[in-house]
Amino acid sequence: MWKVIGSSVTGTSHLAAGRDCEDASAWCARDGHVFIAVADGAGSRPMSRHGAALAVREAIRLTAEAVGDRGADDPAALLALVVGQVREQVTALASTEGQDPGDYASTLAVAVLAPESIAIAQVGDTIAVLGRAGHYETLTPEPHGEYVNETTFLTGPGPLAEARIAVRPAAGVDGVYLATDGLRFKILADLAVSTPFTPFFDDLTAYARSPAASDDALTRFLAGLDDQSGDDKTLVAAVRG
Repeated sequence: MWKVIGSSVTGTSHLAAGRDCEDASAWCARDGHVFIAVADGAGSRPMSRHGAALAVREAIRLTAEAVGDRGADDPAALLALVVGQVREQVTALASTEGQDPGDYASTLAVAVLAPESIAIAQVGDTIAVLGRAGHYETLTPEPHGEYVNETTFLTGPGPLAEARIAVRPAAGVDGVYLATDGLRFKILADLAVSTPFTPFFDDLTAYARSPAASDDALTRFLAGLDDQSGDDKTLVAAVRG
């Protein structure tokens, strides 16, 4: 059985500027599967928090429905389809509201935790980490761009071609962690190669397994965390009991 806790909190620079949290996260469990999604709205775009909220909501709904209808025999193809469908949903919202789709720009990571496999699709600079008995692996980190903070957004010209999809056997995996890049200085030991910071994940895993673990407690922890970036912070942790 998987236990999931998660939260999205407003970063210090956003608080100082009077801006809302532009990150979003969601998760659910259904028919022996766990579905997780996180998104980071582009701070420079006026409707990005709405784009991020829609992206995680639709990613969870569409992925759960697809697994329910067809199973997860080909999780990579399933997630590629879902990323395309989420992009269409965001574009449709922009059209309905008379806005440019780019105004809703956000990153996206969506994970399917199935009995046989762990599959994660990422668009942009989200962070995905797998844990195996105290050893941690960052999955498909985004390649470094020419400019600092350059990333790919779901509403950009090539998100489907640039979507990074990884599938691993579920055997031995006891933790799955999704985060937005506002936590990169705390959860990565080496930003250049995206190596996970083992002490952080050891502590997080132990806490998430404890009876005291809750979304509210994680919210308080993230809100008080000196993240060094000032950006919004999102973290979702799924651990085996």
